[in-house]
Amino acid sequence: YYITNNLRKMLPQPVGITHHGNMMVSEFALASIVYFLVVLGFVFPPPEFYGIGLTVESMFRSMLGDEAMHFTEYHMRLTSARLLMHCWVIPNYYLCSAIIFEVVELNLTYLLLSSSPLILACIVSFYWYSGGSWKNHPLAKTLAAHASHSRDWVNVSDALATEFRRVDKFVHGKTWGKVVVTDNWIIRCGLYVINVAYQPDVHMSIQSTTEHINPETRLTTQFININVSSVNAASSDFRIRLNSTDYNDLCNKVSGTILNVRNVVFHETLTEKFEEAFKEEVTQNGLFQTDREREECIGCLYALSDVKISKLCDEASVGDCKHCLCRPMWCMRCMAKWFANRQDQNSPDKWLSGKAPCPTCRSKFCLRDVQFIAS
Repeated sequence: YYITNNLRKMLPQPVGITHHGNMMVSEFALASIVYFLVVLGFVFPPPEFYGIGLTVESMFRSMLGDEAMHFTEYHMRLTSARLLMHCWVIPNYYLCSAIIFEVVELNLTYLLLSSSPLILACIVSFYWYSGGSWKNHPLAKTLAAHASHSRDWVNVSDALATEFRRVDKFVHGKTWGKVVVTDNWIIRCGLYVINVAYQPDVHMSIQSTTEHINPETRLTTQFININVSSVNAASSDFRIRLNSTDYNDLCNKVSGTILNVRNVVFHETLTEKFEEAFKEEVTQNGLFQTDREREECIGCLYALSDVKISKLCDEASVGDCKHCLCRPMWCMRCMAKWFANRQDQNSPDKWLSGKAPCPTCRSKFCLRDVQFIAS
């Protein structure tokens, strides 16, 4: 109501409307629009809502506990809290309509009718909680499907939480739809459902890709939809969605192979495109002659060093670039990634004309100062 009242003061007053009832109706219409926009953001929170704390996670932080320490219990509480809070918006809208704007009559029958989703959510949450054990929660039943004869779902939950605390896990996303891959588990965190699959039991296949254009940078982002199916009949199949730039990290974490039977084509990442442009520019700078035996690249630790930084763009005492005395220790790909990471990430069109410090001695250089080493 406070937001609506301030918006009404900022807008020009309609001519000819003097009746109090008509004014209340117009305020109610504006308030309804604002209310449902806020509710939409509350249910599917954008980053701005997380920034101001207008999310279930922020409002009930003290009750939810620590996700890192108690992963399963945290998400059981979170899904229950989301269900209750999302169902509360309906009776809350009716009460505001009847008490604040007085556009409808406060009626017990209508109140009970509007509260029926909330009442049902309370019953479901109480059933999930079942005396504090959470044994009836869908996540508990999912974990029970992966328990052996000598273990129950609590033992599986402890094993999953232990792996989640490790720093080498793969995590994509921060809100609902978050994907977590540990050594043995693949997890997708939905609004009300947490999907869990045991890695040795799953088959993963790429289903499709979607593209979105960022209106600010005009860059296209490609998202991959991957189907996760389990040979365990008690485990439901689910689909994960992630940025194509994170696909290689996912492949490195899963134990099996992700099938691409539909021959889905991945777009090159911005870094990969820059690597090609970097290589083309460096090729034009000639070759660096040396008798020194090439060493292993200290960036990736598997390719041989094949580039050398030497000031070629101008005279030795002219410009910001400096002569680098370091011996060749980097491969072209790692040098290109280093150079790209030191540029303005919001202006990729200026990367080729940019400058960066040497990874070792910090002497500034540009693309014209990089040469391939003669074989």
